[in-house]
Amino acid sequence: MKDFKAIFKEKEVDYIQFHFTTLFGELKSVEFPADIWEEMHEGSGVDGSSLGFLKTEQSDMRVVPDLDTFAVLPWDLRVGRFICDIHTNDGFPHPTDPRSILKKGIQSAKAMGFEYKTRPELEWFFVLDDYTPADDGVYMDTLPFDSLALLRRTIADDMRDMDISMKTIHHECGLGQQEIELGMDDALIQADNSQTSKMIIKTESVLEGLIGTFMPKPFHDQAGNGLHIHQFLTRDGVNIFSDEEKGISDSLRYFVGGILEHVDAMTAFFNPTTNSYKRLVPGHEAPVFKSWGVANRTALIRVPGYEKKARIEYRAADGATNIYFAKALLLAAGLDGIRRKIEPIPPTTKNVEKLTSEERKEMGITQLPSDLNEALDFMEKSQFIQEVLGKEIVDIYLDVKRREYKEYLDIKSKGFEAVKEWENKKYLERV
Repeated sequence: MKDFKAIFKEKEVDYIQFHFTTLFGELKSVEFPADIWEEMHEGSGVDGSSLGFLKTEQSDMRVVPDLDTFAVLPWDLRVGRFICDIHTNDGFPHPTDPRSILKKGIQSAKAMGFEYKTRPELEWFFVLDDYTPADDGVYMDTLPFDSLALLRRTIADDMRDMDISMKTIHHECGLGQQEIELGMDDALIQADNSQTSKMIIKTESVLEGLIGTFMPKPFHDQAGNGLHIHQFLTRDGVNIFSDEEKGISDSLRYFVGGILEHVDAMTAFFNPTTNSYKRLVPGHEAPVFKSWGVANRTALIRVPGYEKKARIEYRAADGATNIYFAKALLLAAGLDGIRRKIEPIPPTTKNVEKLTSEERKEMGITQLPSDLNEALDFMEKSQFIQEVLGKEIVDIYLDVKRREYKEYLDIKSKGFEAVKEWENKKYLERV
C-alpha cells in the first residue's frame, strides 16, 4: 500500500471523503479527518437501509476504498477522495453494490479473453433558479452565444486535474445544454470517471449560482440529456469489433444482436425515471425504435462511420441512468450475443423515424417501451436481468420504481403543470 499519510501531508490534505454510488445512481460520501487514516483505510460502516441498498433489518454495510482512485478535489484542495466498493460486514462484495456488479461483468468478459472499453458522452443543462436555460447557445456555438464556455472549461480543468481523459467539449443542441465526451478507456475507470464528472459539473454549477442537471428532459421544446455509451471489446489489445476486410466483425454483429434481444428489459435501468420517456420521442435524435446501422443517428445502436476502428454507440440511455448498471447490462447482453451467436435484424442507413409502420414491420424494427411502467413489466419478467443484477437489486428496484410511477400517475391527473413541478422537484437537482 502507498504511504498515503505522506501523500496527504505532501498535498496538504486535511480531510478524506469515501465516495460510493447507490442503486439509483446517486453519488454519496462519508468524510473524516486525514490524520485518522490508519484506522479508516480498511473502510467505514454505513447504514445501507437509509441509502436504499437494504431492508432495515439488514442495515449494516461497509464502504471500502479502492486505493487506486485517490484524487484531490480541485475546488477544495484540503479534501482528498477515494471511490469505494460496498462490502458485507464479513468482507465480501455486497450483492446490491453497483460497482461490484460491473466488476463481476468485467471478470466474465476476461474469462472469455476480452477487455471491455467504453467512452461515455455526458450531456447536461445549465439552469437558472427560475428553471429556465442559463444561455441561448445552440449546437457547437462560440462566444458570445456560448456564454458559459468559461464555466464549461473550468469543469474540464477540474476533470483533467482529477486525471479524467476527455475527447470533445462543446455546447449541445438545446439552450443551456452542454456536452463533454470522455476518452476511451476500461469500463470501470470510465464509470468511475462519469460519476466524478457529474459531481464536478454539479459542484461548479452551484458555485456559479446555477443548477447543473442531467434530468433526461427538463424542457419539452429542447433536446434531452442522453448518456451515449461507445464501446468495443479487445483481445490481446486488438479491437475484435473490427474486421480488415468487412469493416465490421461477426463479434460486433452478435454483440448488437444480444443487446437488441434484451433491450426491452434493460430499458428500466437505461431510462429509469418517468421523465426519461419524454426524451424518447421522434425529432430530437433520441431513438424510439430498436434498430442499428452504420453512421445512422436515428438508430438505437450506431456504428460510427467516421472512425477506422469499429465500435458501437448505444444511444437511448439518459443522464439518470446508473452508469455501473448500464455498462454491466450492455456488456452481459453483448457477451450473451457472442456466446449464442445471436443474429440481429439487418442494419439500416434509413431514417428510422420516417419509415412507415409497415416498412418497420417488414424490417423487423419494433418500438422501445413507451413509459416506465412498461419497461418495469419487461424487467420483472426477465430471467436475464435477474442473472446479471441479482434478485435483491431487482426486488428493491421494482418496489421503489413501481411506487414512483404510481405517484406520477396521481400527479398526472392534475395536468401538465403539476407534472412539470413534480418532476422538477424530484429529478432536476438530484439526477
